[in-house]
This record gives sequence, C-alpha cells and structure tokens, in this order.
Amino acid sequence: MNIDKSLIDKCIKQERRAQFELYKQCYAFMMKICLRYQKNDDDAKAIVNQSFLKVCDKLDTYESKAPFSLWVRRITINTVIDEFRKNKKHKENLDYADFDYFPPANDHVSFNEGAQQLDAETLREMIRTLSETSQQVFNLCVLDGYSYEEVADMLQITEATCRWHVFNSRKLLKELIESASITDKKLVS
Repeated sequence: MNIDKSLIDKCIKQERRAQFELYKQCYAFMMKICLRYQKNDDDAKAIVNQSFLKVCDKLDTYESKAPFSLWVRRITINTVIDEFRKNKKHKENLDYADFDYFPPANDHVSFNEGAQQLDAETLREMIRTLSETSQQVFNLCVLDGYSYEEVADMLQITEATCRWHVFNSRKLLKELIESASITDKKLVS
C-alpha cells in the first residue's frame, strides 16, 4: 500500500473526497486483517469502518518515519482487540481445559502434501471455526507475531491461557487439515 503524502495532508484538512480515496486504497489491506479475526464478513466490514474512522481521527499523529501500512495495521489490530474486549462478556463460551498443561516449547506442526495444497480461503475458514478467544489468540501469536506475554496483556488473560489457546488451536487446525486432505484424496480416487 503506497499512499501519497499529499493525500494524507488533504485528509488531515478533512477533505471528504480525499478521505474516500484513502478509504478505497486502504480497504483491501484492512479487510484482510479483519477477516482473520472475525467470524463473518459483515463483522469484518464493521471493524474496517471503525478502524478507518480511527485512522482519519489520528492522521495528524502519523509520523512518516514508519511505513503508513504498518501504522494502519496497528490501528486495525488494536480496533479488533478493543472490539473483542468490549464483546467478551457477551459472546464468550467458556471452554474448560487444563490450563496448567504447557505444551512442549518446540511443538511443530507437520504438514503433509494435502495440507500444502490448501488455499488461503480454506485455511481462513478453518481458523474461523475456532472459538472466538482461540481465534483471536492464534491470529495474534501465530499470524501477527506477538509474544504470549503481549497477547495476554492485550486480551487481559493469563499467559498460560494464551499458550493453551495457541496449542489447542494448532491441534484443532491440524485435525481439520488432515481430515480435509483425506476428503480430497477420496474425491480424487
């Protein structure tokens, strides 16, 4: 995403056409992020819109030292986290698990040939089947590269709970990938 400095300046001056142009240029980038965290497209679109409003409100604080895309990404992820916290009380289904269990530190997921043929959309749909908390934790730790400590702090959960969600998500996704590859082999036969 390459945004012209003059477009940013026009947006800071509240020029609506410039804001609409910025929205069009940022939409796909922001939507990709939101789709990883939301269960459906409508919720992802709502988060994109909330994030974009924050981008417009805070444009005057943007410093061109960092790439604009990283700045927008951070705002978008923070909006996702804020929304998660806000809705946590209402949506969360409690999963009872042994949070004292710590998976081995170098737990690797082995991918077979079928898993390597998965397309991004199929994998995204598999991630969407995870519980909301597991989906959030998995995306932040595995896809966005935050540490367990950072994610635990962001989502206001313990680090042990965070580790469990990642471990359990990997296990569930591995099972889904394996069952998808078995189904694909049956269809080919």
